[in-house]
Amino acid sequence: MNNSNQDFHKEEVSIKEIFFIIKSNIKKVYFSLFLFLFIGLIYIVITRPTYSSYGAIIVESEDSAMSSIFDMELGSAKNYLENEIELLKSRTTAERTIQSLLNSNQINNLHLFNTKKHEDGFLREFFRNILFLDLNKNPEILINNEVNDSLFNVFVKKIRNNISISNLRNTDVLKISYSSPDPYEAALIVNTLINEYQRRDKEWASGEMNHLKNFLFEQVVLKEKELKEIEEKLKLFQEKEHIYGLDDNSNLLLNQLTTVESDYYNTKAKKNISLERKKYFQNQLSKDEKEFANRVSNTLDVQLYSFRQELASLEAEYNSTKAREGSTHPAVIDLDKKIKNLKILLNTETRKYVNQGIIVANPIESRQAIMDSVINLDAFISAYNSKLLELDKLISNYESQLSLLPEKYLAYTRFQRDKIILDETYSLMKQKLEEAKINEASQLGKIRIVDSAVENVRKTAPKRKFILLISLLFGTIFSVGFILLTEFLDSTIKSIEEIERRGLPILAIIPSIGSQINQRIKKKGYRLNLKISNSEKIERRLLTHEDPKSPISESYRSLRTSLMYDNNEQDSKIILVSSPGPGEGKTTTVANLAITYANMGKKTLLIDADLRKPVLHKMFKNKENKGLTNFLSQSENNIDNILIDSGVENLSIITSGIVPPNPSELLSSPAMIDFIKKAKENFDVILFDTPPLIAVTDAFVITKFVDKFLLVVRASVTQKGALERSLVNMSNMGNSISGVIFNGVDESNTYGGGYYYNYYQYYYGSDEK
Repeated sequence: MNNSNQDFHKEEVSIKEIFFIIKSNIKKVYFSLFLFLFIGLIYIVITRPTYSSYGAIIVESEDSAMSSIFDMELGSAKNYLENEIELLKSRTTAERTIQSLLNSNQINNLHLFNTKKHEDGFLREFFRNILFLDLNKNPEILINNEVNDSLFNVFVKKIRNNISISNLRNTDVLKISYSSPDPYEAALIVNTLINEYQRRDKEWASGEMNHLKNFLFEQVVLKEKELKEIEEKLKLFQEKEHIYGLDDNSNLLLNQLTTVESDYYNTKAKKNISLERKKYFQNQLSKDEKEFANRVSNTLDVQLYSFRQELASLEAEYNSTKAREGSTHPAVIDLDKKIKNLKILLNTETRKYVNQGIIVANPIESRQAIMDSVINLDAFISAYNSKLLELDKLISNYESQLSLLPEKYLAYTRFQRDKIILDETYSLMKQKLEEAKINEASQLGKIRIVDSAVENVRKTAPKRKFILLISLLFGTIFSVGFILLTEFLDSTIKSIEEIERRGLPILAIIPSIGSQINQRIKKKGYRLNLKISNSEKIERRLLTHEDPKSPISESYRSLRTSLMYDNNEQDSKIILVSSPGPGEGKTTTVANLAITYANMGKKTLLIDADLRKPVLHKMFKNKENKGLTNFLSQSENNIDNILIDSGVENLSIITSGIVPPNPSELLSSPAMIDFIKKAKENFDVILFDTPPLIAVTDAFVITKFVDKFLLVVRASVTQKGALERSLVNMSNMGNSISGVIFNGVDESNTYGGGYYYNYYQYYYGSDEK
């Protein structure tokens, strides 16, 4: 026998093999698809339909209403839309909505309060009952239109879970939607929530206006009283000292000082207004929120200190130059331009740092907008402080120049300065008070309703087509995944490709026809002593003799033809048939192959060399008397004395004989050489049936006497590991396998070879008809 190494390289499973795997398990795919479709249909049936209604509001920008009245021209850093979304989702807004609904005449007709029954059809009610989806037939409901805290919290949670808010791109419009089993209820809840939020916004705006109005009114009364007093003092001083004016230089100096001081006190007034606004907002914050706002404000002071100092210095220089040179002087115009650019830069930096400060902390829902206001007001106040410091320096400079005037003129300038400053401050306060009154009277809030929610009778859930599509998708994925996982875990040989990729030629494919063989044999009139359900015993038959026109018989003749034309017939005198493991059909294969040679008129000898578990004598229904072990143990020297008539013309058999304690030693003894020599003299073809390769070494011992080594691999039975180990052992011994017989092939247990069985069935089935 030729000695050559086999190629044991494994390749990945091909797409073609995957296709055959899925095709052979198509029933599992259909079952999985049916199961998931059924689950999807059940889900559609048991799920109550929901309806969504939509409303839209627009949020006015931060420059509207009272914000612009006291704006320092540094801008605001509020992220309005994000704040408004948080406020709409807040617990407080939900609580106000629930309370409004409880006070309405719809209280006893809402699914939200469990005061309205679901209108389920018979089928939905039946499945929900058997699936125990409605165990609580009498949920906790309103009693006398009153709720306890725990039930109230349940209602609040329902609204917050079902509400959805989104911002339409590139707009200040917010879209609010709510889902409910009743379209009317969905629209009612959306409209109620919008109205409550709008009312809350108005309350906030009016509260701030009212607080500022009271503060400004007190300041106007105070400044009016101070103005009257200074006017009276100035009048008495002029009458007493007879001083009614100053020289040109002194008058110019006084005007410059007055302009700076007016700016100083106006800035101080704006600072006081900002302090009052901050005080109003702080009263609405908790201790932790105040601390957080202070931390962010302190951080802003440090980060923006240099910008504010520079801005205050430029503004002081601007006022001084303007008072001295006039508003059209190039230096004044240049300073004004620098101040505007610096304000833009400071505004940008302030906005950036405030946003970073807010992002660091978790948003505190409805309180975040108030905290934004406090932080921004702190930024304004800090800027006012810087400006006041610079203006104070200018005032000190001008006062030192005025101190050189005579005492009477100096006193006159003080009275004149105080009167002008109080007059301008009084005018500013009066103006702001009137603006506050107007804004309070016309306060509409920053929320405008774009679209109110209306009933939408189109169901938004369940989405039937989508659910069915998902069911099909998951059914396909699950079935294919399960099949491939099962295939991955299956360690048996199931395809021709798995054999060929190991460098092994396939000489024949033997179909497995199971119970169909019994039917064919019964039609032919043969008697079976075996149970029909035992496919292994059914296939252990001499079918080439009993049913020569069966597909299996034809496949064995194909095997004989492959052996005859593979090499010169003289090289195929002795053939050994084995398998990696037990139960793979090697005995049936070697027996039926022997019959095909005998049918050609060749004098054939079939030897049972399985000296451990012989079965050949059972197939030919002979008693196991004398056999191979008798000759090898030299208790019998004549080969003719151990020959048994098989009942098939030209075929003789030699059974194993008595099971010896040392089979391997007997098979490798000199007596075996003598036996082979005598057998070759008397027979044309000699076939050996040996034990499985993976179990014992008997087959390897005999290989040195044979011309061809045939390996039987049974579909879905032969383990890949056993085949690999057998090939490795053969390679290590310097032997090679002449070919593989792929046994037990049909569409149920293999892929890539079942079509042979179909061809045989089609051909012979047509013949029978």
